[in-house]
Amino acid sequence: LRNMASLGGNVLQRTRCEYFREISWRCNKREPGSGCAAMEGSNRQHAVLGTSDACIATYHGDFAQALVALDATVDVEGSRGRRTLTFAKLHRRPGETPDIETDLAADELITAIEVPLAQWSSRSRYLKIRDRESYAFALASAAVALDMDGETVRSARIALGGLATVPWRAREAEDALQGKVLDEATAQEAAEAAFADARPREHNAFKIPLGKRTLVRALLETRDMKG
Repeated sequence: LRNMASLGGNVLQRTRCEYFREISWRCNKREPGSGCAAMEGSNRQHAVLGTSDACIATYHGDFAQALVALDATVDVEGSRGRRTLTFAKLHRRPGETPDIETDLAADELITAIEVPLAQWSSRSRYLKIRDRESYAFALASAAVALDMDGETVRSARIALGGLATVPWRAREAEDALQGKVLDEATAQEAAEAAFADARPREHNAFKIPLGKRTLVRALLETRDMKG
């Protein structure tokens, strides 16, 4: 079965939230208007970014973060024809309708994913932190792509995983780095910007410092690559 999987299916995988998968629990994603049991339940694995009062389920995939960071586009096709959208707009934040997870219509399929050849493509990295070394979803991850002029950041592309309700484009962190020398201090500033609007619950507040450290490490390791 694993060998029959597709990249389209990978990026459209649904959340591993235990309250979504166990039908006896209240879940707005599975049954709109029923409530979110994760809010006051066991929420160690849940999101701290992009949440709403209706849902805090985490997007658990890995591949999608890389596509967001590399400014990929998605071609889709349905009964009304073909269209192209930026990958960062494929997934929808929960808002008041967490049951609607993507921008795809019911009759649309992904037919292609395209990654542009850009200045930052050759200096990129994906860092994943998890509970065990293999067969585990990310507690925090960072996909980073950098266009450098010596030690100065011309432009940065950053996406976070394991921390948000969707593959999370950290634009505030990107803006914090532009035109600056990338060192530990500026990397930390970018990390602070990335999590400025984080909303932790009872059991997942640890994800904020973990996410910051993950991003700082990913930035510095990407900086040190040969572009």
